[in-house]
Amino acid sequence: MAEVLSVPLFANILCAVDGTRASTAAVRMAACLAGPHGSLTLLAVTAASGSGVQATAAIGPARVAHVLDRAKRIADAVGVPATTAVDPGHPPVRVILERAADHDLLALGGPATSWLGGMLIGGVASAALSRFTTPTLFVRASFRAPLQGRRILVASDGLDGSDEIVDLAARLASDQHATVTLVHALGRESRMHPHRIQAQVDLLSKAAGGEPLIVPGRAAPVILAAVKSTAAAIIVIGSRRLGGLQAFNSVSRRIVHDSCSVLVLPPA
Repeated sequence: MAEVLSVPLFANILCAVDGTRASTAAVRMAACLAGPHGSLTLLAVTAASGSGVQATAAIGPARVAHVLDRAKRIADAVGVPATTAVDPGHPPVRVILERAADHDLLALGGPATSWLGGMLIGGVASAALSRFTTPTLFVRASFRAPLQGRRILVASDGLDGSDEIVDLAARLASDQHATVTLVHALGRESRMHPHRIQAQVDLLSKAAGGEPLIVPGRAAPVILAAVKSTAAAIIVIGSRRLGGLQAFNSVSRRIVHDSCSVLVLPPA
């Protein structure tokens, strides 16, 4: 009888690496998600500028080789097929996002700064939040594999588009044999769709769901408190991809900077 292959939720993952602890952790989580039937592309962007003898790169050849070799060994150790790529393009965020368009998921090291620090200083992760079109995973340096048996949180506002986010979280929990809990900040806007939230809770109960956390308050503080109370390994959340001054009102941006690892889905 032919073997039935289990296709992972994210089978083709681009993982941008730069040698930081967070990007190394991103390789570990990406490998968890891909599994032996998926694949990773490990990308190092050297951000070269100038030409001839004046050419310089943000990451030198020796450093690139070391970073990619380490990432490849992580994937090899868990049996996940991985290829490596080096791109001299600049700026790095443009190169990474353009390459991510051909993948199911983009994995990045999470930002090292707090939410306010990220708004002021920026960086690849912060810039990606305003421009990404591929589901993007921001991984904290503290992440340790595996995901099996861990807690996944999914943040739902109960509005249009939230069903797809909850459905993906349910599939992720099933794929990783993890527990999933819905968190919902009960505010004036969300009270318009109580039946949708209940339907989402019912869906998650079939995917090893825990008790939902439905708490009055503003979304960001409610979600951050839920992360602490559940010791979640990862949050699934949607994004409106706000940029400029509007980014100060972005819940997903606040969560990416100030919580655990986060899987952010772009607007439909």
